Amino acid sequence: MLRQFDVIVVNDGIPPFTDPSLGWFFVDDINKGLEASEAEWIVVATDRVKITREFLNNLAECNASFPMADALAPRIKAGGKFLGGSIIAKNGDFVQISENAAIRFVAGPQPDVAAFSRRIVQRTGRVDTTLPTQFQLTDYSLRMLHAGGRMLSVPYLVIEGTPANAPLDPKEYNAGCIRTLYKSLGISAAGKFALRHPKSWLALFNGLKALNAKREAAISLSKMTPEMLKDIRE
Repeated sequence: MLRQFDVIVVNDGIPPFTDPSLGWFFVDDINKGLEASEAEWIVVATDRVKITREFLNNLAECNASFPMADALAPRIKAGGKFLGGSIIAKNGDFVQISENAAIRFVAGPQPDVAAFSRRIVQRTGRVDTTLPTQFQLTDYSLRMLHAGGRMLSVPYLVIEGTPANAPLDPKEYNAGCIRTLYKSLGISAAGKFALRHPKSWLALFNGLKALNAKREAAISLSKMTPEMLKDIRE
C-alpha cells in the first residue's frame, strides 16, 4: 500500500516527526527524492519552511476537496506576510498572486514548497536542475500542463516559513525566466518577456539546441488547452 505522503527536503536534516504513512527524504537533488518516493502525494520543500502534522492534515483535506488538482501551491506565512504562487502577468513576467486571492490555478508555487500527486510526477518526469532554484518548481508546474495536470492555490493551505533568500541577480533571474517560459510556452511567451528585458535573448539562444530538445520532450503529445493557459494568466 502506498504511503499517503513523502516529503523531499532539499538539504540535510532529520525528520521533525515520524508517522507510518509518511516518508522523509533529505537530498541535495530533488530528483533523487522523486526517484525514491512511493507515496500518493509528494511534498517538495526547502529547510526554510516547517513541515508539521497540521500542514499535512490540511494538505490531505485539500487533496480530498479538490480532486481536479494534480498539484498544490501552499501559501508561506513569513515575516508577517502570506506569500503565494505566481501567475503570468500581461507584460509577460511572473507575478505573485495577491494575499487576498481566492482559490485559483497558478503557473507556479513559491520556490520553497509545493505538493505534487504521484500520477502527475510519473507523467511529467524529472525536475530541470540546470535552471536557477527559483524557477525549478515553476518550470515543473508549467510542464505539468502538457501532461494534463494543473496546480491549484488554496488560500487556507498555509505553511510557516522564513523569508526567502536574497533575490537573484537580475541577469540570472531574466535568464532563468525566459528559458522557463520558452520551454513550456514557446517563442511568443519568451518574446513578450524579452520586449521588456532584451538582453535575455542572449540567455535563450545560448544553448538553444539543448533547450529545444527539452521543449520537445515537454510538449510532445501535449494535453494543454487554451483554457488551462488562460487560467494561469493575469
